[in-house]
Amino acid sequence: MAIKRYKKGDSVKLSPNFRAREFDCQGKDCCTTTLVDEKLVEYLQKIRDHFGKPVYITAYRCKTHNARTPNAAPNSYHIYGQAADFHIDGVEPAEIAKYAEQIGIKGIGLYDTFVHIDTRQSKSFWYGHGQERRATFGEAGPYTLAQFVREVQAATGSAVDGIPGPETLGNTVTVSTRVNRAHPVVKAVQKRLYALGYTQVGEADGVAGAKFREAVIAFQTDNGCAADGEITARNKTWRKLLEMQ
Repeated sequence: MAIKRYKKGDSVKLSPNFRAREFDCQGKDCCTTTLVDEKLVEYLQKIRDHFGKPVYITAYRCKTHNARTPNAAPNSYHIYGQAADFHIDGVEPAEIAKYAEQIGIKGIGLYDTFVHIDTRQSKSFWYGHGQERRATFGEAGPYTLAQFVREVQAATGSAVDGIPGPETLGNTVTVSTRVNRAHPVVKAVQKRLYALGYTQVGEADGVAGAKFREAVIAFQTDNGCAADGEITARNKTWRKLLEMQ
C-alpha cells in the first residue's frame, strides 16, 4: 500500500465505488493536489460493501485548510491523505465504528453525526471532540476492570473478589518494566493497557519488555502520573489503572 498523489478534481477510479475527486481537500484557494492512502480506500470500500449504501467522505486536508479547521490536530492524519470523516445515510455512527473495529482499523473516532477512520498502526479509539478514550466500539469491552482486579488479586495472593482496594492492590504490588521476565501481574496489566487502547498487543505474554514499557509511559503521560515506566502506588499508576472505565 502507498500514498498516491492526484490532481484536484481528478475522476480516476480508485475502487469500485470511490473516485479520486471524492478525497479532495474541501478548502478554498488552498491547494491543487490530493493525497490518498490506498489503505484508506480499501477500508472505505469494505465499509461501503458491508452496509450497501453510499459513503459520504471528507478526507484530504492540505496544511492550510487543516489550520483553518476547528478542532483539527496540527499533525492530523488528514494532512497526509491517511484519514477520512464520513457518514452513511440511515446508519448510526456507532454501528459504523463497531464494524470499523471488526475489520481491524486502528484509528477510529466516533462522533454524534459521523465517524473518523485513519490508517495509523497503533490502536487509538475515542469519542467526540473531547477525545474521550474508548477501549472498544463493540457491545462489551474486551477485558473488564473486574477481570483485571481478579487476575491481579489471584497473582498476589489476595482475596479474589474483583473489587479494587488498597488492601488487595495498592502498596502490595510493584511492576518494574526493567525486569524482562514473565510475570502474571505483568500479563494482567498488558491486557488492561490493551483494553484501554495503549498497546497493540492483544495476546499478553507477561514479559515487561520495551513495548510494554512504552505503553506504560504513554498511559502515565496521559493520566498525570510520573512517566517513569514503573507501576507503583507512589507514582499513582495503580490507582489510575483501577479508575479507568
